[in-house]
Amino acid sequence: MLTAAATALTRTDDTAGVVLVGGSVTLLGWILTALWLVGVLFVSPAIAVAAPVAFAPSLVARGYFVRVTRSAIQSGDAAGAPSLVAWGELVRDGLKSALLSAALLAPLAGGLAVAGGAVAVLIAGPVDPESTATAAESALGPNGPVAVAVVAAGVVAALVGAYLLAFAYVRPAALAAFAASGRLRDGLNPRTVAGVAATGSYATGWTLAVGALAVGYAVAAPTVPLIVGVALAFLARVVAHGLYGRGAAAALREGSARDAAARPAVRTDRDAARSGSRTGRRADATPREGSNRGAGVGRAADGDREIGRAHNDPPVPVVSGDGGQPMRSEPPAAVQVGRGVPVDETGAAGGDDAGDADDADDAGGAESDGDPAGGFEWGPSLADAEGKR
Repeated sequence: MLTAAATALTRTDDTAGVVLVGGSVTLLGWILTALWLVGVLFVSPAIAVAAPVAFAPSLVARGYFVRVTRSAIQSGDAAGAPSLVAWGELVRDGLKSALLSAALLAPLAGGLAVAGGAVAVLIAGPVDPESTATAAESALGPNGPVAVAVVAAGVVAALVGAYLLAFAYVRPAALAAFAASGRLRDGLNPRTVAGVAATGSYATGWTLAVGALAVGYAVAAPTVPLIVGVALAFLARVVAHGLYGRGAAAALREGSARDAAARPAVRTDRDAARSGSRTGRRADATPREGSNRGAGVGRAADGDREIGRAHNDPPVPVVSGDGGQPMRSEPPAAVQVGRGVPVDETGAAGGDDAGDADDADDAGGAESDGDPAGGFEWGPSLADAEGKR
């Protein structure tokens, strides 16, 4: 693990570029941050608005360490150090890394604020400091107040030291959880962070990282004025974050496998609910389809009955005018040319007499042509028409 982390930069295509740019960014971050603090504290509080410019190099360096940790988690011992490119992404990751550290240090800051408020109340509040000191002297002797103050300061220092030690151990685990997923909430998830910090591989990687930082800073400190020490400090932090990632990789992969195994169950329940709703819709649609089919069969049966009724009806007589074909313009049979229509005494055609005259013609009895007593002719008789032809 240590060898792979220490030689990661040698397996990078642009090793020299990473060292030079990383060292320059680290030095620039130190200088600008110090100048910003001095300006805010001793020159003018308005200089605080220049914080984005002052902290930008430090955020780039932080983002690169997040990228180193992520590469070590994903690729393991075979991973080389990533390139120092895409500075926009590095700034975003660096800002998230700074927010992660601030969130982990917030309880300590809150406790110190409460302790400071309590001391201020004892000194300038309703409680008289002289009466408190007198009570301490009477109980513990002449040096009672000093002993109380030393004990209180020691307790506070011990609590702060314990918290900072816990922070130093837990913070890389939280950083690894954040780097693995890219989500800040994963780095603040107590269950995920505790699962990583409780593993033996992470404890080993963290111990090696502490040793690498101690040796690297010890070698870099004397050469910092020569700028070489800044590059050495940057390299020591790269090795340390590579060890963090390699130590946390096993726990994070197991957690990802558990999450992946739990997701199909949720999808299965969802799919079962959806399939149940589809089955219900199909069941509702089946009676409608049956009723539609029944209506269609009934309409078909009605159509068949109408067709059969049409076949059983007597045929409609067709009046033949020319070759047996019906003619729309042909006059009724009673007034056809060549047929006599008897007229009664009032000049109106009688229905019964007309029927008798037609029967007589059909029987072969011919009336005299042009007989005024028998009626009048609409036109030449059929015999005359045939004779003229």
